[in-house]
Amino acid sequence: MFTAIRTSIPHYISKSKPNLRINPIRVSENERSIAQLSRQNVQSGVQEFHRNGLVILENAVGHGTINHVRQRMLDDFHEHRHSPNVHWNQGKCSGNVSQTPPLLSEFLHEEIWANRFAVNIMEYIIGPKPQLSFATSNIIIPRTEGRQAVHSDYYCDHLDLPVFLEVSIYLQDVDSRNGSTEFWLGTHEGYSKKDHSSSTTGWIKRDVFTSRAAISPPIQPAIPKGSVCIRDLRCWHAGRENKTDMPRIILGFMYSPQWFGSHMRMKLPSAARKCLETWTHIDCLNTTEFVDNEFNYLEFNQDINLSQTPSDPYAPYVPKHGSGNVTPNDYWTPSMAADCGSSHRTLCGEMGFQNLVY
Repeated sequence: MFTAIRTSIPHYISKSKPNLRINPIRVSENERSIAQLSRQNVQSGVQEFHRNGLVILENAVGHGTINHVRQRMLDDFHEHRHSPNVHWNQGKCSGNVSQTPPLLSEFLHEEIWANRFAVNIMEYIIGPKPQLSFATSNIIIPRTEGRQAVHSDYYCDHLDLPVFLEVSIYLQDVDSRNGSTEFWLGTHEGYSKKDHSSSTTGWIKRDVFTSRAAISPPIQPAIPKGSVCIRDLRCWHAGRENKTDMPRIILGFMYSPQWFGSHMRMKLPSAARKCLETWTHIDCLNTTEFVDNEFNYLEFNQDINLSQTPSDPYAPYVPKHGSGNVTPNDYWTPSMAADCGSSHRTLCGEMGFQNLVY
């Protein structure tokens, strides 16, 4: 069955989409009052997702909820940032950290962990009651010049259809100054593991992302506080510099269809069970280990497993984002357009660069 699905989508399908743009959808106050997107916005969201590999919903989370969680994240960041167990993404020089969100019951807000507007759209992409099995955050430390390699979070072989989606919650306004993520729109289709530069990470080969940039270069969108981004995990992206004095924090929650059977497991205190039982629009009870004893969630680094094979608990840990230092060969800059062939130079300069925010 999977072979039939895999071969049903041509490898070139996304490579011919030039000059893609983000068209954010703003959740109306009426939609917020009933916790339900209109049919028009559901349709627009699904179309946007399939075209670009991601969709952004503005005004999807209340600022009161955002402020509550963000303050705890900042407190935890300052407490934990010098711990030897800090999880650096793509090496310390990247300035990019994953930090477990606060797992205490008072911080488990439904509109963050199980956002109904995001679920409205995900149900038409990966099916009803999407399964939540991973919770994390992405923090770019202040005044950092580091950046990530162009990469896909899908470090392993995958089906040629949406399986794992990440729902990102924006705890503050982001733009190119404080480390808005660099997105490569349309790269969720037409590419595969053979385009990665190593067998254990999703870093993209230089010649592959250079060729892609000639068709549709990356963008760094400005995204307002309270927004939600639903992204196909196959879609390329890269963490960027934070030139401000404040950490840039985005929460991330991974969902997948129930039929896939994610082997990832979250860990939460037993007191949180009643809260999760009310989230009947998603499946999370089957992917959560509830623990009776108190534990330091900041020392809990959940491992990523995007395959259908259970993780070996005795296997050595291999960072899925890569632990080596990023070099200029691993990311793209506008100056690389000069390396394009003459037939591509006009396309790069006239069709693509107006999308860039550098």
